Amino acid sequence: MATNFHVRSISLPSEFHPLAAIVEEQFSRLRASQETSTSSSDLLHKLDSLRMLYECIDDFLQLPTQQNLSNGNLDEVLNGSIRILDICDVSRDALSQMKECLQKLESSIRRRSGDDNEMISSYMAARKKISKVACKSLKNVKRSETKRVNSDQDPAIKMLSEAEAISLKVFESLFSLISQSKTINNGWSSVSKLLKPKRVSCESLLRESEDLNSSIQELEQNLECLYRRLVKTRVSILSLLNN
Repeated sequence: MATNFHVRSISLPSEFHPLAAIVEEQFSRLRASQETSTSSSDLLHKLDSLRMLYECIDDFLQLPTQQNLSNGNLDEVLNGSIRILDICDVSRDALSQMKECLQKLESSIRRRSGDDNEMISSYMAARKKISKVACKSLKNVKRSETKRVNSDQDPAIKMLSEAEAISLKVFESLFSLISQSKTINNGWSSVSKLLKPKRVSCESLLRESEDLNSSIQELEQNLECLYRRLVKTRVSILSLLNN
């Protein structure tokens, strides 16, 4: 499932500083990702690209030329940074719940404790809860709106505004993947089918569950790196506000 990024280029002037060209290159990579399907591997790439984008923007904010930005504009992007951090935190929690669900399932399989019906019911209830959280978060992300980038704004403000808009789209892809995408659901579905009576194979079930758990862990790791980078960028914005 392709994800459409309806975000306009901010056309940063590369002659302003070499870092501006590097930032624009990162933006271009993320825009190009609109042609890729929403799979866990694609999301790993998008999350890492987003982390690198914020790393470049943070470097740009450290330049002496950025120390006299308007507090009014900075207040807007600061609010945006809080919004993205909150969404990132929710996504980390959703993935953590998914991993916990799978770990409990694997433990039950290994012990073969309880009957199959009880195992299936517990598994499906956890899956439904996670999907509900993801769907709610997806709606919240879609409702989030960022102001259109003003061509007269300072380059740093343009970067941060554009980064917020693209971040929202990346998290929209993530929550869509968790709640309904083919990749994650194929993993869930494979596990569910193997849990059906007379079709249970402990080895196959464990393998499917462990593979899905591995994908979730990779997403968690990339999200954690992104979260730490977002915190650093927020600190940089606060520093500019206090100048």
